[in-house]
Amino acid sequence: MSNDDAELHRLLVDLVTNSSRFAKIASSFGPDTHPNSWMRALAVFDEHGELRISEFARLYRCSQPSATATIKRLLEKDLLARRPDPHDARAVRVTITEDGRNWLRTSKDELADAVAPLFRDLEPAQLRRLSDGLEELRTILKSAVAIGTPTDR
Repeated sequence: MSNDDAELHRLLVDLVTNSSRFAKIASSFGPDTHPNSWMRALAVFDEHGELRISEFARLYRCSQPSATATIKRLLEKDLLARRPDPHDARAVRVTITEDGRNWLRTSKDELADAVAPLFRDLEPAQLRRLSDGLEELRTILKSAVAIGTPTDR
């Protein structure tokens, strides 16, 4: 491994570790009325649209039984809706409802309000650069997910 490759590797390890830690710490400031696991699950449906349970499990990074249990809870709260898969009578497709979108939006707003005092010393331009950088990273990773993981190629 060249020095450039080693430096890239070190930076990517730091980036993944720090972004994961940031998300976990920030989510701990949110109210208990909006569970983080529900926020994450609804965000998957909000971003990817209608999904089969197996697709959700892959994107949510959990087992199919865990995905089924999570989806069941969100269906019971009318935050998700399901319908038969038109291509496979044994399968269902699940999508976020308008109530689910509203719940997710409220959750995000409450979380932002909870952490806002911690960022008051930063200039808006600093926060914009951080947000833009994370959006760029998310776009890179999202395009890789769309074509399959690196080990799938």
